[in-house]
Amino acid sequence: MQNIFSELKTDSRFIRFVMKVGSPSPMDPDEQHRRIPAVFVLMIISVATAVSGIYHCSSGKNPLVVLDVIGFILSLIMLLYLRQGKNPGIAYGMISTGFVLLCCAATVLGRTEMSLIFWALVLPAGCFSILGRKMGMFVAAFFFFINLLLMNLPEHMILSKPFPASVAARFSVVYLILTFMLYYYESSHQMLIRYIRHEENKFQNASRYDPLTGLSNRRDILEKMENERERHSRLEKTFTLIMGDIDNFKMLNDTLGHEAGDYVLQTIGRILKNQVRGIDCSSRWGDDEFLILLVDTDLEGGQRVAERIRKKVENTSFQYQGKGLAVTMTFGLSIYQSADEQIDACVRRSDDALEEGKRQGKNRVVPV
Repeated sequence: MQNIFSELKTDSRFIRFVMKVGSPSPMDPDEQHRRIPAVFVLMIISVATAVSGIYHCSSGKNPLVVLDVIGFILSLIMLLYLRQGKNPGIAYGMISTGFVLLCCAATVLGRTEMSLIFWALVLPAGCFSILGRKMGMFVAAFFFFINLLLMNLPEHMILSKPFPASVAARFSVVYLILTFMLYYYESSHQMLIRYIRHEENKFQNASRYDPLTGLSNRRDILEKMENERERHSRLEKTFTLIMGDIDNFKMLNDTLGHEAGDYVLQTIGRILKNQVRGIDCSSRWGDDEFLILLVDTDLEGGQRVAERIRKKVENTSFQYQGKGLAVTMTFGLSIYQSADEQIDACVRRSDDALEEGKRQGKNRVVPV
């Protein structure tokens, strides 16, 4: 089933453009939430260094031109690295480190030109967006204390006067308020993502699994059988189908009621889950019918599995409201024969074998 997040689209053309720059393929919401601001920051840096480089070149400030070229090249390299998506955490860490260093420089220069200090207010938003809630909070708090130190260092250490105490105090209050507001926003965002994923999992389970037994439903096993059929055509890997039916289930339902029938179905479902491999698939095919897909298994191997399940059901103590129930099952087997055969034909042959087992007296395994 296609992840529902891939269906979510933004109305903003600019955001869609940034997403395409940042990744050639769709991203999950967590990665998208981090990738977009990181790409935006790198785009701004590349444009700013390009413009600054042209200005400094025309002004004859060659050392600054070199710095601009280095910044431009590094930003493009980081963009390409992010776009590949191999290990974006490294890029996020480098971008955040650059953020912190830039804001520290803004604080130091702000001791001379006070308006520059306001660039530092951008840091919490960038950290939370790129690093997430926990690491973003750590970096924002780390910078807060470093920033306080840089604002108040004596003049002989930085060669400029420290910020007035009133400015440092007001800036710190605004910074803390902004940080905790962004922390709350990021926490709410993560809660929303978890809720959406929870609902997606519920939807997937409802569409693929039988709610009573917890086994795959008909739709799910049909899809898996079709996948195995395609694999057989490529690799000639065979598979076996086991059709099982609870003997005298209608009589049990009519005598003891549907709740007793549900109890038996649930117990059978647990047995089937425990008796097959993880690569196999057990499903509830009908009311009291079960279909099992055994991957990479020939008819002889399938017969051994079916016989093991039959004995397990027969020897299980079914107790309902203090009454012991004698429950048995009959199984029919078929093996997928050739790439030209349709899945329906293979299922019909296993069902025919099941009916033959019923005619022979039930509680048995009949291969085709």
